Amino acid sequence: MNRSRLIRCAVSAALMGGLLVTFAHVGRPVAAQPKPETAGPLDPAAPQSELKVVHQVNASIDRGLEYMAAHQRKDGGWHANNAINSLALLAFMGRGHTPGRGRYPDVLEKGKKFVLANAQDNPKGYLAQFGGGSMYEHGLTTLALAEMYGMDPDPELETRLRSAVALIEKTQSPRGGWRYGPSPDNQDLSVTVMQIVALRAANNAEIPVSQKVIDNAVAYVKSCNYPAGGFGYEGPGQGGPTSAAGVLSLQLLGKPDDPGIPKTMDYLKTFLRPSAKEQWENHGLGYFYYFHYYAMQAHYQYGGAHWNDWHPKVRDALLLKQNQDGSWDVPAGSSESAHTDPSKVYPTAMACLVLDIYLHFLPAYQR
Repeated sequence: MNRSRLIRCAVSAALMGGLLVTFAHVGRPVAAQPKPETAGPLDPAAPQSELKVVHQVNASIDRGLEYMAAHQRKDGGWHANNAINSLALLAFMGRGHTPGRGRYPDVLEKGKKFVLANAQDNPKGYLAQFGGGSMYEHGLTTLALAEMYGMDPDPELETRLRSAVALIEKTQSPRGGWRYGPSPDNQDLSVTVMQIVALRAANNAEIPVSQKVIDNAVAYVKSCNYPAGGFGYEGPGQGGPTSAAGVLSLQLLGKPDDPGIPKTMDYLKTFLRPSAKEQWENHGLGYFYYFHYYAMQAHYQYGGAHWNDWHPKVRDALLLKQNQDGSWDVPAGSSESAHTDPSKVYPTAMACLVLDIYLHFLPAYQR
Protein backbone atom coordinates (compact mmCIF):
# COMPACT_ATOMS: atom_id res chain seq x y z
CA MET A 1 0.00 0.00 0.00
CA ASN A 2 1.61 3.23 -1.16
CA ARG A 3 0.71 5.31 1.87
CA SER A 4 3.07 8.20 1.20
CA ARG A 5 1.46 8.75 -2.16
CA LEU A 6 -1.93 8.77 -0.48
CA ILE A 7 -1.18 12.06 1.13
CA ARG A 8 1.35 13.40 -1.33
CA CYS A 9 -0.91 13.22 -4.35
CA ALA A 10 -3.71 14.93 -2.61
CA VAL A 11 -3.17 15.14 0.93
CA SER A 12 -6.40 15.17 -0.56
CA ALA A 13 -7.32 13.33 2.24
CA ALA A 14 -10.30 15.04 1.96
CA LEU A 15 -13.55 13.67 1.24
CA MET A 16 -16.54 15.63 1.90
CA GLY A 17 -19.10 13.41 3.38
CA GLY A 18 -22.42 13.15 1.63
CA LEU A 19 -25.67 12.98 3.22
CA LEU A 20 -28.80 11.84 1.79
CA VAL A 21 -29.00 8.11 1.48
CA THR A 22 -29.68 8.21 -2.26
CA PHE A 23 -28.42 10.17 -5.23
CA ALA A 24 -31.70 12.09 -5.37
CA HIS A 25 -31.83 15.74 -6.38
CA VAL A 26 -31.80 17.98 -3.32
CA GLY A 27 -31.50 21.42 -4.92
CA ARG A 28 -28.94 24.14 -4.41
CA PRO A 29 -28.33 25.39 -0.90
CA VAL A 30 -28.36 29.03 0.03
CA ALA A 31 -25.95 29.43 2.90
CA ALA A 32 -26.30 32.07 5.57
CA GLN A 33 -23.35 34.33 6.20
CA PRO A 34 -21.95 33.68 9.66
CA LYS A 35 -20.38 36.35 11.77
CA PRO A 36 -16.96 35.67 13.29
CA GLU A 37 -17.14 34.47 16.85
CA THR A 38 -14.65 34.69 19.64
CA ALA A 39 -14.12 32.33 22.53
CA GLY A 40 -11.43 31.57 25.04
CA PRO A 41 -9.38 28.35 24.99
CA LEU A 42 -11.12 25.11 25.83
CA ASP A 43 -10.86 23.82 29.38
CA PRO A 44 -11.53 20.09 28.94
CA ALA A 45 -12.10 19.67 32.69
CA ALA A 46 -14.91 22.23 32.80
CA PRO A 47 -18.52 21.23 32.09
CA GLN A 48 -19.63 22.38 28.66
CA SER A 49 -23.19 23.26 27.72
CA GLU A 50 -24.24 22.44 24.16
CA LEU A 51 -24.59 26.11 23.33
CA LYS A 52 -21.14 26.89 24.67
CA VAL A 53 -19.60 24.04 22.71
CA VAL A 54 -21.16 25.26 19.46
CA HIS A 55 -19.92 28.77 20.24
CA GLN A 56 -16.38 27.46 20.80
CA VAL A 57 -16.47 25.40 17.63
CA ASN A 58 -17.62 28.40 15.57
CA ALA A 59 -14.96 30.63 17.10
CA SER A 60 -12.26 28.04 16.49
CA ILE A 61 -13.18 27.68 12.82
CA ASP A 62 -13.32 31.47 12.39
CA ARG A 63 -9.78 31.78 13.73
CA GLY A 64 -8.63 29.05 11.36
CA LEU A 65 -10.23 30.80 8.39
CA GLU A 66 -8.65 34.12 9.33
CA TYR A 67 -5.29 32.37 9.40
CA MET A 68 -5.81 30.83 5.96
CA ALA A 69 -7.10 34.07 4.45
CA ALA A 70 -3.94 35.81 5.67
CA HIS A 71 -1.77 33.11 4.06
CA GLN A 72 -3.44 33.07 0.63
CA ARG A 73 -0.99 34.16 -2.04
CA LYS A 74 -1.68 37.09 -4.33
CA ASP A 75 -2.30 34.69 -7.22
CA GLY A 76 -5.13 33.06 -5.25
CA GLY A 77 -3.39 29.81 -4.37
CA TRP A 78 -1.99 28.42 -1.16
CA HIS A 79 -0.01 25.46 -2.43
CA ALA A 80 1.42 23.80 -5.54
CA ASN A 81 -1.17 21.05 -5.20
CA ASN A 82 -4.79 21.75 -6.12
CA ALA A 83 -5.95 19.24 -3.50
CA ILE A 84 -4.71 21.50 -0.71
CA ASN A 85 -6.06 24.59 -2.43
CA SER A 86 -9.42 22.85 -2.68
CA LEU A 87 -9.35 21.88 1.00
CA ALA A 88 -8.91 25.53 1.87
CA LEU A 89 -11.85 26.56 -0.33
CA LEU A 90 -14.05 23.85 1.18
CA ALA A 91 -13.22 25.05 4.69
CA PHE A 92 -14.49 28.55 3.88
CA MET A 93 -17.65 27.19 2.29
CA GLY A 94 -18.14 24.81 5.19
CA ARG A 95 -18.54 27.77 7.54
CA GLY A 96 -21.20 29.22 5.24
CA HIS A 97 -19.10 31.68 3.25
CA THR A 98 -20.16 31.78 -0.39
CA PRO A 99 -18.67 33.14 -3.62
CA GLY A 100 -19.59 36.74 -4.39
CA ARG A 101 -20.83 37.73 -0.95
CA GLY A 102 -20.06 37.48 2.73
CA ARG A 103 -16.82 38.10 4.53
CA TYR A 104 -14.47 36.24 2.17
CA PRO A 105 -15.74 36.72 -1.42
CA ASP A 106 -12.30 37.65 -2.74
CA VAL A 107 -10.66 34.64 -1.08
CA LEU A 108 -13.11 32.28 -2.74
CA GLU A 109 -13.09 33.99 -6.14
CA LYS A 110 -9.29 34.18 -6.31
CA GLY A 111 -8.97 30.61 -5.12
CA LYS A 112 -11.44 29.37 -7.74
CA LYS A 113 -9.62 31.19 -10.56
CA PHE A 114 -6.26 29.82 -9.42
CA VAL A 115 -7.51 26.23 -9.31
CA LEU A 116 -9.09 26.46 -12.77
CA ALA A 117 -6.13 28.26 -14.32
CA ASN A 118 -3.60 25.77 -12.98
CA ALA A 119 -5.43 22.52 -13.72
CA GLN A 120 -3.60 20.73 -16.52
CA ASP A 121 -6.82 19.68 -18.39
CA ASN A 122 -4.93 16.80 -20.03
CA PRO A 123 -6.74 14.52 -20.50
CA LYS A 124 -9.76 16.78 -20.94
CA GLY A 125 -11.36 17.67 -17.63
CA TYR A 126 -8.36 16.69 -15.49
CA LEU A 127 -8.10 19.13 -12.57
CA ALA A 128 -4.76 18.06 -11.13
CA GLN A 129 -1.89 20.53 -11.43
CA PHE A 130 0.64 17.84 -12.19
CA GLY A 131 0.49 14.68 -14.26
CA GLY A 132 0.19 10.98 -13.75
CA GLY A 133 -0.83 9.91 -10.29
CA SER A 134 -3.11 12.61 -9.02
CA MET A 135 -6.68 11.32 -9.16
CA TYR A 136 -6.70 12.21 -5.47
CA GLU A 137 -6.10 15.79 -6.51
CA HIS A 138 -8.72 15.57 -9.26
CA GLY A 139 -11.39 14.10 -6.99
CA LEU A 140 -10.94 16.66 -4.26
CA THR A 141 -10.85 19.58 -6.69
CA THR A 142 -14.00 18.29 -8.40
CA LEU A 143 -15.65 18.20 -4.98
CA ALA A 144 -14.71 21.80 -4.21
CA LEU A 145 -15.91 23.05 -7.60
CA ALA A 146 -19.18 21.12 -7.26
CA GLU A 147 -19.89 22.66 -3.86
CA MET A 148 -18.99 26.09 -5.24
CA TYR A 149 -21.18 25.64 -8.31
CA GLY A 150 -24.09 24.67 -6.09
CA MET A 151 -23.73 28.05 -4.35
CA ASP A 152 -22.83 30.12 -7.43
CA PRO A 153 -23.93 28.67 -10.81
CA ASP A 154 -21.16 30.25 -12.88
CA PRO A 155 -21.37 29.03 -16.54
CA GLU A 156 -17.58 28.61 -16.84
CA LEU A 157 -17.54 26.62 -13.62
CA GLU A 158 -20.36 24.41 -14.92
CA THR A 159 -18.44 23.61 -18.10
CA ARG A 160 -15.31 22.64 -16.20
CA LEU A 161 -17.29 20.67 -13.63
CA ARG A 162 -19.12 18.64 -16.27
CA SER A 163 -15.80 17.76 -17.89
CA ALA A 164 -14.34 16.77 -14.53
CA VAL A 165 -17.30 14.48 -13.78
CA ALA A 166 -17.09 12.93 -17.25
CA LEU A 167 -13.41 12.15 -16.61
CA ILE A 168 -14.26 10.38 -13.34
CA GLU A 169 -16.89 8.28 -15.10
CA LYS A 170 -14.52 7.36 -17.94
CA THR A 171 -11.69 6.33 -15.62
CA GLN A 172 -13.68 3.93 -13.43
CA SER A 173 -12.08 0.48 -13.55
CA PRO A 174 -14.01 -2.65 -14.57
CA ARG A 175 -14.20 -3.58 -10.88
CA GLY A 176 -15.84 -0.24 -10.05
CA GLY A 177 -12.99 1.71 -8.43
CA TRP A 178 -10.33 4.26 -9.27
CA ARG A 179 -6.54 4.42 -8.98
CA TYR A 180 -3.81 7.07 -8.98
CA GLY A 181 -3.81 7.99 -12.66
CA PRO A 182 -6.67 9.04 -14.98
CA SER A 183 -7.06 5.61 -16.57
CA PRO A 184 -9.39 2.68 -15.82
CA ASP A 185 -6.70 0.06 -15.26
CA ASN A 186 -6.71 -0.46 -11.47
CA GLN A 187 -8.37 0.59 -8.23
CA ASP A 188 -7.96 1.12 -4.49
CA LEU A 189 -10.36 2.34 -1.84
CA SER A 190 -8.43 5.47 -0.87
CA VAL A 191 -8.74 6.92 -4.39
CA THR A 192 -12.21 5.50 -4.93
CA VAL A 193 -13.79 7.19 -1.92
CA MET A 194 -12.60 10.55 -3.20
CA GLN A 195 -14.30 10.10 -6.54
CA ILE A 196 -17.48 8.91 -4.82
CA VAL A 197 -17.74 12.05 -2.74
CA ALA A 198 -17.01 14.24 -5.78
CA LEU A 199 -19.74 12.51 -7.77
CA ARG A 200 -22.18 12.88 -4.89
CA ALA A 201 -21.51 16.62 -4.64
CA ALA A 202 -21.82 17.02 -8.42
CA ASN A 203 -25.17 15.25 -8.42
CA ASN A 204 -26.38 17.51 -5.60
CA ALA A 205 -25.41 20.46 -7.83
CA GLU A 206 -27.58 19.03 -10.63
CA ILE A 207 -24.74 17.56 -12.68
CA PRO A 208 -26.02 14.10 -13.65
CA VAL A 209 -24.07 10.97 -12.73
CA SER A 210 -24.46 7.61 -14.43
CA GLN A 211 -26.38 5.06 -12.36
CA LYS A 212 -24.12 2.34 -13.75
CA VAL A 213 -21.08 4.16 -12.35
CA ILE A 214 -22.78 4.36 -8.97
CA ASP A 215 -23.75 0.68 -8.96
CA ASN A 216 -20.24 -0.40 -9.93
CA ALA A 217 -18.76 1.77 -7.19
CA VAL A 218 -21.03 0.12 -4.62
CA ALA A 219 -19.85 -3.30 -5.77
CA TYR A 220 -16.19 -2.38 -5.46
CA VAL A 221 -16.51 -0.82 -1.99
CA LYS A 222 -18.39 -3.89 -0.75
CA SER A 223 -15.60 -6.11 -2.12
CA CYS A 224 -13.17 -4.39 0.27
CA ASN A 225 -15.18 -5.25 3.38
CA TYR A 226 -13.53 -7.48 5.99
CA PRO A 227 -16.10 -9.86 7.52
CA ALA A 228 -15.01 -9.20 11.11
CA GLY A 229 -15.26 -5.43 10.60
CA GLY A 230 -13.28 -3.01 8.47
CA PHE A 231 -12.41 -2.15 4.90
CA GLY A 232 -9.07 -2.71 3.20
CA TYR A 233 -7.00 -0.70 0.77
CA GLU A 234 -7.40 -2.87 -2.34
CA GLY A 235 -9.54 -5.73 -1.05
CA PRO A 236 -10.87 -7.14 2.23
CA GLY A 237 -8.84 -5.85 5.18
CA GLN A 238 -8.68 -3.47 8.10
CA GLY A 239 -7.13 -0.10 8.81
CA GLY A 240 -8.46 3.10 10.31
CA PRO A 241 -8.52 5.43 7.27
CA THR A 242 -9.78 2.87 4.77
CA SER A 243 -12.41 1.54 7.18
CA ALA A 244 -13.83 5.02 7.79
CA ALA A 245 -13.70 5.69 4.05
CA GLY A 246 -15.51 2.44 3.28
CA VAL A 247 -18.36 3.22 5.67
CA LEU A 248 -18.76 6.75 4.37
CA SER A 249 -18.68 5.56 0.75
CA LEU A 250 -21.57 3.17 1.30
CA GLN A 251 -23.52 5.83 3.19
CA LEU A 252 -23.08 8.28 0.31
CA LEU A 253 -23.94 5.66 -2.28
CA GLY A 254 -27.31 5.00 -0.69
CA LYS A 255 -26.33 1.89 1.28
CA PRO A 256 -26.36 3.06 4.95
CA ASP A 257 -27.88 -0.26 6.04
CA ASP A 258 -25.20 -2.44 4.47
CA PRO A 259 -24.47 -5.37 6.82
CA GLY A 260 -20.74 -4.61 6.78
CA ILE A 261 -21.17 -1.22 8.45
CA PRO A 262 -22.10 -2.10 12.09
CA LYS A 263 -19.06 -4.33 12.64
CA THR A 264 -16.85 -1.71 11.05
CA MET A 265 -18.21 0.97 13.38
CA ASP A 266 -17.33 -1.30 16.30
CA TYR A 267 -13.85 -1.76 14.87
CA LEU A 268 -13.39 2.01 14.62
CA LYS A 269 -13.95 2.23 18.38
CA THR A 270 -10.44 0.83 18.83
CA PHE A 271 -9.09 4.22 17.69
CA LEU A 272 -11.00 6.16 20.35
CA ARG A 273 -8.89 7.31 23.32
CA PRO A 274 -10.04 8.10 26.89
CA SER A 275 -9.32 11.84 26.69
CA ALA A 276 -8.94 14.64 24.18
CA LYS A 277 -5.23 14.92 24.98
CA GLU A 278 -4.66 11.22 24.34
CA GLN A 279 -6.73 11.40 21.18
CA TRP A 280 -4.19 13.88 19.85
CA GLU A 281 -0.98 12.44 21.29
CA ASN A 282 -1.70 8.69 21.24
CA HIS A 283 -3.89 8.36 18.20
CA GLY A 284 -2.50 5.10 16.83
CA LEU A 285 -2.85 6.33 13.24
CA GLY A 286 -0.55 6.83 10.30
CA TYR A 287 -2.65 9.69 8.98
CA PHE A 288 -4.42 11.65 11.71
CA TYR A 289 -6.36 14.20 9.68
CA TYR A 290 -7.10 11.87 6.77
CA PHE A 291 -8.67 9.40 9.19
CA HIS A 292 -10.67 11.88 11.23
CA TYR A 293 -12.00 13.65 8.15
CA TYR A 294 -13.75 10.46 7.07
CA ALA A 295 -14.46 9.08 10.52
CA MET A 296 -16.23 12.16 11.85
CA GLN A 297 -18.57 12.18 8.87
CA ALA A 298 -19.18 8.43 9.01
CA HIS A 299 -20.05 8.66 12.71
CA TYR A 300 -22.34 11.62 12.13
CA GLN A 301 -24.20 9.74 9.41
CA TYR A 302 -24.42 6.63 11.61
CA GLY A 303 -25.64 8.57 14.66
CA GLY A 304 -26.69 7.11 17.99
CA ALA A 305 -24.26 6.03 20.68
CA HIS A 306 -21.36 5.75 18.23
CA TRP A 307 -21.67 9.44 17.34
CA ASN A 308 -22.17 10.48 20.97
CA ASP A 309 -19.05 8.60 22.05
CA TRP A 310 -16.90 9.65 19.11
CA HIS A 311 -17.34 13.32 18.38
CA PRO A 312 -16.61 14.92 21.79
CA LYS A 313 -13.12 13.39 22.01
CA VAL A 314 -12.12 14.37 18.48
CA ARG A 315 -13.75 17.82 18.71
CA ASP A 316 -12.09 18.58 22.05
CA ALA A 317 -8.70 17.37 20.80
CA LEU A 318 -8.85 19.88 17.96
CA LEU A 319 -10.10 22.71 20.15
CA LEU A 320 -7.40 21.98 22.69
CA LYS A 321 -4.55 21.88 20.17
CA GLN A 322 -5.31 24.93 18.02
CA ASN A 323 -2.40 27.36 17.96
CA GLN A 324 -2.76 30.96 19.14
CA ASP A 325 -2.53 32.23 15.56
CA GLY A 326 -5.51 30.07 14.53
CA SER A 327 -3.53 27.35 12.77
CA TRP A 328 -3.09 23.67 13.60
CA ASP A 329 -0.04 21.43 13.48
CA VAL A 330 0.22 17.77 12.55
CA PRO A 331 0.40 15.60 15.69
CA ALA A 332 3.53 13.57 16.34
CA GLY A 333 3.42 10.15 14.76
CA SER A 334 1.27 11.12 11.80
CA SER A 335 2.95 10.65 8.43
CA GLU A 336 1.20 13.78 7.23
CA SER A 337 3.95 15.85 8.83
CA ALA A 338 6.25 14.92 5.95
CA HIS A 339 3.86 16.47 3.46
CA THR A 340 2.91 19.71 5.20
CA ASP A 341 4.59 22.96 4.21
CA PRO A 342 5.34 25.78 6.69
CA SER A 343 2.08 27.58 5.89
CA LYS A 344 0.17 24.87 7.79
CA VAL A 345 -2.75 25.26 5.37
CA TYR A 346 -3.30 21.51 5.07
CA PRO A 347 -3.76 20.73 8.80
CA THR A 348 -5.64 23.99 9.37
CA ALA A 349 -8.10 23.37 6.54
CA MET A 350 -8.58 19.75 7.61
CA ALA A 351 -9.21 20.68 11.24
CA CYS A 352 -11.78 23.26 10.16
CA LEU A 353 -13.51 20.70 7.95
CA VAL A 354 -13.71 18.13 10.75
CA LEU A 355 -15.23 20.78 13.03
CA ASP A 356 -17.49 22.11 10.25
CA ILE A 357 -19.76 19.11 10.56
CA TYR A 358 -21.57 20.90 13.39
CA LEU A 359 -22.62 23.72 11.08
CA HIS A 360 -24.22 21.82 8.17
CA PHE A 361 -23.71 24.57 5.59
CA LEU A 362 -22.25 22.19 3.01
CA PRO A 363 -24.79 19.75 1.54
CA ALA A 364 -22.28 16.97 2.12
CA TYR A 365 -22.47 17.57 5.86
CA GLN A 366 -26.22 17.04 6.18
CA ARG A 367 -27.90 13.80 7.10
